[in-house]
Amino acid sequence: MPKRASHIMENIAAEENVRLAILNVNAAHHKRSVCRWVERTLDERVAELQRMVQDPGWTANPPRKFAFYDKSAGKWRDEVCEPPIWPDQYIHHMIVQALEPVLMKGMDYWCCGSIPGRGISHGMRGIKRWLREDKKGTRYAAELDIKSFYKSIQPKYVIRWLARKIKDKPVLRLIWAVIKDGIKIGYYISQWMANAMLQPLDHLIREKTEVSHYIRYIDNITIFASSKRKLHRAVKAIGEWLHGVELRLKENWQVYKVDTRMVTALGYRYDHEKVLLRKRNLLRLKRQLARAYKRIDRGKPLAVSMAAGLLSRIGQLRHCDSQRLRRRLVRPGLLKILKDVVRKHSRERSKKQWNRSSRMTLGRAALTASNATPCARKRLAAPAT
Repeated sequence: MPKRASHIMENIAAEENVRLAILNVNAAHHKRSVCRWVERTLDERVAELQRMVQDPGWTANPPRKFAFYDKSAGKWRDEVCEPPIWPDQYIHHMIVQALEPVLMKGMDYWCCGSIPGRGISHGMRGIKRWLREDKKGTRYAAELDIKSFYKSIQPKYVIRWLARKIKDKPVLRLIWAVIKDGIKIGYYISQWMANAMLQPLDHLIREKTEVSHYIRYIDNITIFASSKRKLHRAVKAIGEWLHGVELRLKENWQVYKVDTRMVTALGYRYDHEKVLLRKRNLLRLKRQLARAYKRIDRGKPLAVSMAAGLLSRIGQLRHCDSQRLRRRLVRPGLLKILKDVVRKHSRERSKKQWNRSSRMTLGRAALTASNATPCARKRLAAPAT
């Protein structure tokens, strides 16, 4: 049994941690009336949240469920859950802020997704370097996906793994109160619990198999090896471990030679010589550009959502070999038009007063806290009028 962390409940219920959670949640939901109510009665709400997390009888409130079409995955998410802002979302942030150092300890460096500083660009750097510098070790690749990942996770296995890292029983009781009905899509805490549960799998692949390189983005696994035999043994070991926690691989997993087929991961395609944008992402970029050009040619204004989305799509081209594609698709001056739309919206939004009197009561300590979101720090630092 490794050395376990203790005194975590003290960190969760600390006044600074509670105020930081309120700051981060309200930065994302500042238009909601419940957030304004929390800020008007801030001291009372801080004390109430401290009592709730230390109350053994506290139970989570049922979430609002709805269906959502995930454009990036190209499929419907049938059961997306939104927990109530008060008090559930505040408590979720309080737990994660206090647990983040504990969960990050022992986490594989190439575990990406839903972790600060480990997004798509982090994973891309690894894949590019492996393919460029270790051609022998990346002759073959395998792509795997866990079937219905969030829906299939059993909370008992999550809490069992957390008990190996956390000594405080009140903390485990609080986490169990949140996740006992399942690891739900839409919960801020769910992504951290899912990554924590798969830490033993990361160590298994890294230490017990013969793969040369390995990366995991949430439940999508990409591994490289010098032979198909090594990859098939690794896939078998992964399947057996998943079976032990009542999960299973999706049936469409594949093993192939990199020279005959490009590796598809993180929205791009890779081989030993180049990196290309994934086909469906390119198709979406072309369709968005066509809609934008149609409005521009007719003299109609662009919606800020369209402008921001296009800037993001065009920004993807900077991370792959797409110079000729960019010249062919993106008209001269388009970026300036899109940025002007976003700037105008930002200026209009900044003119509106948002909780001016309560901003200062959140405390300057939260401004410099490492866990405060950039949006929250910006709002707190803005001068009151």
